Amino acid sequence: MRVSTRARYGLRFMVELARELKKNKIVQLKTIAKITHLSEKYLAQLAIPLKEAGLIIGVSGKKGGYLLGSKPEKIKIRQIVSALIGPISLTDCVNSPEICLNYSFCEARTIWTILSGRMHEILDEFTLADLINKDSMKAIGDDYSRMPLLDPDLVLAKDNFEATDICPTKKRKDINLQVRKMKNSNNIYN
Repeated sequence: MRVSTRARYGLRFMVELARELKKNKIVQLKTIAKITHLSEKYLAQLAIPLKEAGLIIGVSGKKGGYLLGSKPEKIKIRQIVSALIGPISLTDCVNSPEICLNYSFCEARTIWTILSGRMHEILDEFTLADLINKDSMKAIGDDYSRMPLLDPDLVLAKDNFEATDICPTKKRKDINLQVRKMKNSNNIYN
């Protein structure tokens, strides 16, 4: 299972919006586009369901832009993902068992339902504030340190590195350079 591009980039949009709102009263899409390397047009499409869900507020006018609909501490990651892609479940039969003739005795549906429930729990455990706070991110990393893929340096250090379509990728040399620059700039999650 993969999280959709829409959900990934929508969460990135929200993280950068929250981060920029620490510095500015209103944030324009062009600012977020520059940070995320996503087009303003695509960000505007992502903004529509986020506005409909009340997660962001659009401000019209020449100096307009976006605000959060609530404090970052009150916005759960699940709310953001659900606003962007709809109900979260591994299979359609989790939320709509009637679509399957085997729903009443399907052992696989039991597992998909449990996994979907656990995803809900994890996405409800974290807020937007957690993602923009350096101390919170460190604590999350410590709490989940048993998951080796959580550390990007460990992932990039593996010899069997492969580019995927999960996130925008660059050649390994470019990625290593970018990681070093980010570490040296010391402004991650500030």
